[in-house]
Amino acid sequence: METNSMREHNSTKPYLNIWESTKGAAEGFIYALRQEKKVRHTFYALIIAVLLCIWADVGYFQILIVILSWMICLICEIFNTALEKALDYACDKEFHPLVKQGKDYASACTFISVVFAVCLTVMVVWSRHFGKEKAVKAFEVACMKFDEKEVKEKIG
Repeated sequence: METNSMREHNSTKPYLNIWESTKGAAEGFIYALRQEKKVRHTFYALIIAVLLCIWADVGYFQILIVILSWMICLICEIFNTALEKALDYACDKEFHPLVKQGKDYASACTFISVVFAVCLTVMVVWSRHFGKEKAVKAFEVACMKFDEKEVKEKIG
């Protein structure tokens, strides 16, 4: 018999204590990791980023910040997945422009959080290996409009 992390349909029975509530939340997280490929990929990215920081001999505080940024990505991805499932259920998987718009907004949140986490991870590892000054210059160059002459002058 397969265990299901969801409570009974239309259940009004509250969790009896905080332990049951925490257990239900943990089961939901494990279920999302097992069933949703994108959630798994984000979790793997978190592990890879942490291992990369440990390999680069980054300080504990920087590793904690990198973990936090990837946890935000994981939270956004789980919310995105939950919203997509709820909207699919609500509209019987029929197309509606507002449903598409809602899904697009949720995936945009995930995209922004992933871009932030990747940039943060790269900057932390880069600054450890190449020094903070070159890391800041590289970030400034990446944010500028691409002009070959200016790039050569900045990196110089």
